[in-house]
Amino acid sequence: MNAAIDQAEAFLAPVLNRSAADKASPGKSIIDVLSGQDNVKAQAPNDEQHAQRRRDVIGKALSSIRDLHASCGDGSNGVGQHEAVASQRSQKVVDGLLDLLVLEGIYPSLSPGVGVPVERRLKSALKGGFTTRPLSEASGGKADDQQLLTDIVECLSPISLSRVGLSTSVQDRTFVDLIAATGELAFSPAFHSRTRQHFASTFEEIVDSSMNPDSWTSALAPQLLEILDDPLMDNRRIASYIIGTGFLSKRRLGSPGTAGWRLFAEPIIESLDPPSERCLVSEQSLELALDRLSVLVHFHSNPGLTKRLVGPILLPLWGLHCYALEYRRSSWAEQVHQILSTYMKVSATESQLLLLSDNLLWRGSASWVFMPGANGGVEIRQSDDEGNNPLDMVKMLESIDTRVDQYLSLLRAAVATDDQLGKIFTHVSRCWLLGPQSTGRERLGNELRNPVGSLVYAKITQKLLEEYKDKVTSSFEGILQLVDPILSAFVIARQKSVKRRDKNSQPSLNGLSEIVHSNDEAEDDGQDTEATASTALGLLSTVLASSDVSMTNNDIKLLDRVHESLGYIARAPVQESSLNMTASNVLMLLQLHRDTPGAFKTDKNTANVDVLAEDRNNHRKALRFFSDELAPVRAQALSALTYLASKASPILDVPSTVILLVSLLQDEDEYIYLSAIKTLGLLASNHPRTVVKILVEKYADPHEESTLDVRMRVGEALNKTIEYLGQLFVEDVAGIVGASMIAVASRRGQRPKTLQKKERAKRKAEKARKEAEDAWDGEIPGEGEGEEDDEGQITAHIARVVEGWADTGREEDIRIRTSALSILGTAIETNIAGVGATITSTAIDCVLAILKLEKSVERAILRRAAVMVIMSVVRAIEEAEERGQQLGFGFAGENLVEVITVLRYVEVTDMDDVVVGHVKAVVESLEAWQQKSFLLGPSRPRDLSEMTGFSLNGPMTAETKRHVKIEELS
Repeated sequence: MNAAIDQAEAFLAPVLNRSAADKASPGKSIIDVLSGQDNVKAQAPNDEQHAQRRRDVIGKALSSIRDLHASCGDGSNGVGQHEAVASQRSQKVVDGLLDLLVLEGIYPSLSPGVGVPVERRLKSALKGGFTTRPLSEASGGKADDQQLLTDIVECLSPISLSRVGLSTSVQDRTFVDLIAATGELAFSPAFHSRTRQHFASTFEEIVDSSMNPDSWTSALAPQLLEILDDPLMDNRRIASYIIGTGFLSKRRLGSPGTAGWRLFAEPIIESLDPPSERCLVSEQSLELALDRLSVLVHFHSNPGLTKRLVGPILLPLWGLHCYALEYRRSSWAEQVHQILSTYMKVSATESQLLLLSDNLLWRGSASWVFMPGANGGVEIRQSDDEGNNPLDMVKMLESIDTRVDQYLSLLRAAVATDDQLGKIFTHVSRCWLLGPQSTGRERLGNELRNPVGSLVYAKITQKLLEEYKDKVTSSFEGILQLVDPILSAFVIARQKSVKRRDKNSQPSLNGLSEIVHSNDEAEDDGQDTEATASTALGLLSTVLASSDVSMTNNDIKLLDRVHESLGYIARAPVQESSLNMTASNVLMLLQLHRDTPGAFKTDKNTANVDVLAEDRNNHRKALRFFSDELAPVRAQALSALTYLASKASPILDVPSTVILLVSLLQDEDEYIYLSAIKTLGLLASNHPRTVVKILVEKYADPHEESTLDVRMRVGEALNKTIEYLGQLFVEDVAGIVGASMIAVASRRGQRPKTLQKKERAKRKAEKARKEAEDAWDGEIPGEGEGEEDDEGQITAHIARVVEGWADTGREEDIRIRTSALSILGTAIETNIAGVGATITSTAIDCVLAILKLEKSVERAILRRAAVMVIMSVVRAIEEAEERGQQLGFGFAGENLVEVITVLRYVEVTDMDDVVVGHVKAVVESLEAWQQKSFLLGPSRPRDLSEMTGFSLNGPMTAETKRHVKIEELS
């Protein structure tokens, strides 16, 4: 440790100690002094010399930091983070090294506006009147800057995350600077996509390491919950989005057991379903929990969050809803019904629907029940006994019809499939006829085990037959499985009865004894089985009367057994059974179905039909839910459509689906329109021409029907779609995009309707202003105030720039032209071979014209995008050469010189720092590509005359010059 400190101190001595600093030249930079260039009369170094010295000094500083950190060990030697640099001397050396890396390594390499201003940092440990190289002379994005920035981040980030050695010093001294440097590498468009992707994960690790999730979640939770309870709906929407997206939707923060779940979800769940040790929830607490749940469910568009929040408390919510209806708490009932309906729309499964049918009379758990609240609402109180609170029989009977109707309303909200309805119908029918124990499902209460339970199941069965008669027949096999044991039991009982009667027809003492002991029991059993068989036959008759019944091979095996039972019942004498007529009718219906052509389907055909039926049902549900006012419901509809698109379902009509998804791009909810963009990409992978053509037409908007915001979102969708296509972006698809984007980016005088609207709005505003001035008899009070201070001037300047984007006369809005150039750059970088030489050449012509002619302040964003198009071309050509792909075109000769000349001119004359930074990065990339092409060439030329970028077959003449930026290579 001491040796490393001594070595580092010797390296920093000229700028670390006051005495040494006083002897050094005050006009020299830190780099010059540390590199030994401290002669005052020495000639000022040029840029290349300074860059080399900077690399050497930063390299030595990084080496010293690594040595110091390594000498501290991994903590096993007892040296902790604070003990590693406990002495004042050691701390001073470490701070000096870190300041050197920040001031001379990080800051000159950052883009303008990134990072904390130098004057607001901690006072530097470096002494003397030294100056760092001016930021204007550094070019963020140059190869030197990128490499230095990469070296610094790769050195300091592991130390910061290690929690040993110099970790504390790095975090205390340079943490914000390290975040700025990593953010530059992760998000700056000047760097290659592979570089950005690599450092994006590093950026997340560094940011996450600075905070303890439990502590900052605990600090933020009360503030967010206070905003969530705010009466202003916009504030509640914002809080809901932050809680749902930032906490509960992330596994690290929002999974059960984490701080986010414990602070946001558990209070809601425990208020609606309190644990046994806490069986009293006041009306106020219950209302607050219900209100928070409603906001999180309705204002957050993630269906998964709705499932996680409502799923554990489905039965308590159902019980609260029914209780509120029964006791006329209409506002409570309506709020809970909206939550349940939303949940059913986004998460309707067969098990959940069956759970409600089995617990229709659910009113509370074993330890608590719902009771009237003190202020006219509802509260939770402890139950009077150990089991469920017994319901009053009259009140119970009155509530059955209401609860069955509410259950059917949830079925309608869920848009249950035919298969789900069939299984629910079979289940409730089995529970009605054979008892709940026949299904093997567990129940949470004992309400449906008493005689009232049979009445409940009978009511549900009746309602299902009335409302879904044609749909419940989809589970014909299940109905046969239900009817078969009932009829078999009835036949067996009747056969025993006949035997008993025949045996007792001959008088004897034994016969008299049997009559005395079993006559009453046999009579009761006969009545029970006959009533059940009568109901089963009626059910089977109703189902067979439906025209939609179709039987499979599996049904035939069951029909053989049922047919035998029906034959026995139909042949029974009238005095023996009143069911023979019903059985005869059922036999006739069965025969009718047997004789109907196509009534029987093979299992293979049935499976195919079921697949299409499921897709059709999902599509129908999606179309129905897209118009729902709740964001989670629309998100679930979009999820269903995405599933159909991912499996390339034939149910989808691609043009109409694309138009529907484009309409969803206007949705206010970010989750919805971003998911719509993803779905468009999936559709484009199978139908690229159709999807891209519709998107391009909506984006270009030749009839001027869409607003700027809609067109920008369509542009975002088009950009993502191109990225999804990748190497499939070829031929006419690439041609349509390229030509349209160039037309939009360079369009002049093509928006007459938009100009008329602007002029009308301007005249209207001027008229209103004049009327206001007349009313005030002069200048309007307060107008123009606040523009004298710096903040007011900045605000006014920004307002003028934004106004300049739109105030373009008959031209396109600057923002849409900038968007078109960005899409064009994405297209070229995605597959330049698919775009082709013609489109690429025209694109270069277009962007050079923009850089030379459109020099105003408000058009700076357009110039930025124009420079990045050239960067996209360079990157695409380089990547193609790395893959060994022969494009047949590239920058060459005088054309390359002209491009560099224009860029150099822009670098000197443009007043926008971002444009200048982009230009420097592009020029360097072009020069590097030119050098590589000179040395290697894209196709391994046989002699110098074939080198890319040169024409050695004679001087260029006026006749041979061409004004294009891309040339075909022979």
